[in-house]
Amino acid sequence: MSAAVWNPSGESASQGFGINKLLRAACVVTRNFQRKRAFSYVSAETEMKLLSTAVTTGLEGQADSPATEQKDLRTSIRQRTLYRVACVRTDTDEGLARVRNLSDEGIMLRLSLPVLLGETIKIQFSETVSVEGLVVWTDGPDCGVKLTQPIDSSALLKDLAEQGLSKEGRALRLPVSTNAVVSSENGTRAVIVDDISQRGMKLQHDGSFSPGLRVKIRLQSGLQRHGVVRWSQDGIAGILLLEPFSPDELGSVNNL
Repeated sequence: MSAAVWNPSGESASQGFGINKLLRAACVVTRNFQRKRAFSYVSAETEMKLLSTAVTTGLEGQADSPATEQKDLRTSIRQRTLYRVACVRTDTDEGLARVRNLSDEGIMLRLSLPVLLGETIKIQFSETVSVEGLVVWTDGPDCGVKLTQPIDSSALLKDLAEQGLSKEGRALRLPVSTNAVVSSENGTRAVIVDDISQRGMKLQHDGSFSPGLRVKIRLQSGLQRHGVVRWSQDGIAGILLLEPFSPDELGSVNNL
């Protein structure tokens, strides 16, 4: 009578021997492949194809994990737009915000100005593209907005990208009326800032500003930037900032 063979895997002896043969064959293939690499160049692309084939073969017949089978309760796909900036307007304030993601039905924002649950806000992406929605949740600086009217989020992002590449595309501007002090080679002047964006501002001055003049601007909030006068006409000048403001710095007009 032949001796019993202990098989911890629970497989039959023939199955176990079959697996051993496959393992030995794999070792031989691996050694041959290593010898080949020692004398010839194998491109990274070829290696990735081999790896992809091996992984695909190894995963055939396996069922999805429970996590992958869970259904997303959202009714539309979120588009991640971590670096998109928008202007948010409430009844009492406005400022720049970061769009974390958006879908056809909602938007997630990171704000510097306060919003209230149930409050209706306006979100402006450009001079020609804006939406409205209801604040449905808040979590620190983040909030979720349910849009009043559904949108085509993919088309909206495409439109904004085309605007950004066109000459007509302009940075979002915040209308303000705040005092500032400007220093230049002409001395120090008190001015009034009419609007401000991340890269520029428009201000009222005493007529001493001319194109090309380098200036240092200090807002009453303490924010300051260096810039260059791009144009000046009838006591109004446009300033190009040499260092842009961040969305957080322009997150609330009331704080400027």
